Amino acid sequence: MSLDDMIQTLAEQLDVPVVLYDDDLNLVAFSVHANDVDEARKSVILSRKASARAQEMIAAHQVRRAHSPVRLPPHEGMPARVIYPVWLDRHLVGYIAYIGDTPDEELEAQHRTALAPMESEIGALLALRTLQRRQTSEDSRRLLVGLLSAEPSQRAAAAAELVDSGMLSSAAKYAVMVFRAAHPTARSASGPRLAVEQALSVIVRLTTLKACGAVLGDEGVVVIPRPVKAGKLASLLRRPGLESLRAGAGGPRDSLARVHESHREAVMAWRAAAADPARYGHSAHWDDLGLDRLLVQLPLDSLTLDDLPPAVRRLLETPSGAKLVETLETYLDNGADAQETARVLVIHRSTLYYRLGRIHEIVQDDLSDGRVRRDLHTGLRVAALAGLRPT
Repeated sequence: MSLDDMIQTLAEQLDVPVVLYDDDLNLVAFSVHANDVDEARKSVILSRKASARAQEMIAAHQVRRAHSPVRLPPHEGMPARVIYPVWLDRHLVGYIAYIGDTPDEELEAQHRTALAPMESEIGALLALRTLQRRQTSEDSRRLLVGLLSAEPSQRAAAAAELVDSGMLSSAAKYAVMVFRAAHPTARSASGPRLAVEQALSVIVRLTTLKACGAVLGDEGVVVIPRPVKAGKLASLLRRPGLESLRAGAGGPRDSLARVHESHREAVMAWRAAAADPARYGHSAHWDDLGLDRLLVQLPLDSLTLDDLPPAVRRLLETPSGAKLVETLETYLDNGADAQETARVLVIHRSTLYYRLGRIHEIVQDDLSDGRVRRDLHTGLRVAALAGLRPT
């Protein structure tokens, strides 16, 4: 009997929806229930992992040390839950969880009749699954390191092994997605790891093609056997637990041995999304960057206001500069069309002309001059990507 079958059988015996986690609290299996209205459970199924709050409560109630069901009290409008640690040969291998309003004195009897008979078999299958998952994860990491290597022979060997082993489908096109924290201070492997797991889970549900992913340092990398769709990547980043991440997607390559080029593009796209979420949201695609393809390759972290054209610097340093910068950038984005600019900004044209007059005084240049507009437009874009714009 599979883990899915055993969890479904257990749910029918207990007459409640049941979920099964591994020892890292990643979702392994869940029962199908006719009246599944528990929002917390839905969130777990969507994110494929126990919520941060649930993890905190499991730690607070020392569930990892228990050998019998533990009741977690209601919290934040969610009902009480029973968490049952699953052990195999003195090793904790996972958890069974379900909504539980059974009186404490009845939990032990429930354990004996429903949980205990399945524990050893569930434990054995969980341990085997964890071993296989970790071995696959290590193989994926090793091969992705080779695939992104600077050495052509390593890339070719890794590409051949990935396809020959069945870890990655043979395809006409390959592309890369990367996931990193939006801010350097928030970087850790847990967010990118969850993003990789989520991405691979979504791909499995949507297609028979196999993708490959791993965490390399503080970056989650996923190679897929098709071009990346920007909309699906943006949707993935809206899942629970991924709020602190930004993602980038590279363009497709017709050879797996050249997918390192797509990885480089994905990193540049991530940089754009991290630098300017107002424009890109939480993710960006290399194909959509336009001039930012060049600008994100500048040493943005080391740029200061003094590195910008004087006219741009004066505008950024002036009081109420944020509103004037927004006005000028919108004006330039719309080809110096005053009517369209006023419509986009939702202001009267007389207000726009007043602001443009103020901008002219500050930058001390003629806005009708194409070279002046080019310098201002590019300078403002660099300022946005370098985090030098007023807020």
